[in-house]
Amino acid sequence: MATFSQDIIDGINLALNEATILGVEFQKEKEIVVVTFSPVALDINGQVPTDNRVQFVFKPIGKFIASYRLGRWDDKSAQVVKFEPEQILEKVEEFKHVSIYGWEFINCNDENHWLDRLSFDFNSENQHGRQNTIDLFQDGGNKHIDMKIWFDDFEIVNPKYEKIELQTFIDNGKRGWDGIYYGNASDKFGIYPAK
Repeated sequence: MATFSQDIIDGINLALNEATILGVEFQKEKEIVVVTFSPVALDINGQVPTDNRVQFVFKPIGKFIASYRLGRWDDKSAQVVKFEPEQILEKVEEFKHVSIYGWEFINCNDENHWLDRLSFDFNSENQHGRQNTIDLFQDGGNKHIDMKIWFDDFEIVNPKYEKIELQTFIDNGKRGWDGIYYGNASDKFGIYPAK
């Protein structure tokens, strides 16, 4: 099990802000959820990696829920689409890879207004996998999906399944955001901070 300091949580949240979600996969028998991101990141040389994708492998999973609604995120009357957790990849792909934002993803204390409107609710029969959480979403304007994953730990790998150290991921994200705010990285990521 992993316990994250507030500095680490803040670093992960920074590095995930404005990341594009490319896929979410659930493997029930292994109790893992794999989320593929394309984050805002610059390597130690100040370059955007040739292949910027990273996979977060959350494990073990104690609980995994989602709410897919046919309406705006705040439409309390929007129809809920029911589906099995194993279908999460195809449902997320319907949103065509949308960025996440908000700066808070890990161990959020926010009340989720959609908890009574679930598409699925997976609970492990085991007692593990509930130490940490990550909140994710995809917004399609006239449709919206919220996801929350309870997990004990995670690892990060690149497209070649080589491990990326957590601090390296955080440092790359910090360099990316520093490049947007103080350098010339805005064009690389299409993010232009207000002056």
